[in-house]
Amino acid sequence: MANRIFKESQTYIGTWVMYFIILTEVPIVILLIVLYATSDDKHEMAIALGVVLGTMALILGLILNLKLETRIDDNRISFRYLPFILKWRQYPKAMINSVEVIKYSPISDYGGWGIKGNKTTKAYSVLGDEGIIMDVGEKKKILIGTMKSKELTDFMKNWMEE
Repeated sequence: MANRIFKESQTYIGTWVMYFIILTEVPIVILLIVLYATSDDKHEMAIALGVVLGTMALILGLILNLKLETRIDDNRISFRYLPFILKWRQYPKAMINSVEVIKYSPISDYGGWGIKGNKTTKAYSVLGDEGIIMDVGEKKKILIGTMKSKELTDFMKNWMEE
């Protein structure tokens, strides 16, 4: 099959991570507003409130803008992890020794989600416990997380042989 393409885009929007952060931030904001209302020094409390709210907004904005994009076609596997990896990292089929869709333990195998790893293994994941692992030679492996393991498994059947 020529010209096959697998695309996936993963974000934290609408996930438990986003709701957890919001549910953590709301009580803090309410507490700060109450402290501001009962404070004698409104100017100092306004500065503190502004710093805390600004920091919380930046953290939430960063989490909501994280995006792992994967693209696999007949010739290469490409990915990027916005906003940290802006350019597509491309691995031509000739460079890949082996590739496999696996189930893994994000916390015990890689220390959690996100960009993790060491000199020999790198993991790029958003959520979940499934991904594609590539052996790109020189004792280097790359794991790219997926939320579409069934589609990816179907796509990857015979990919290396084609």
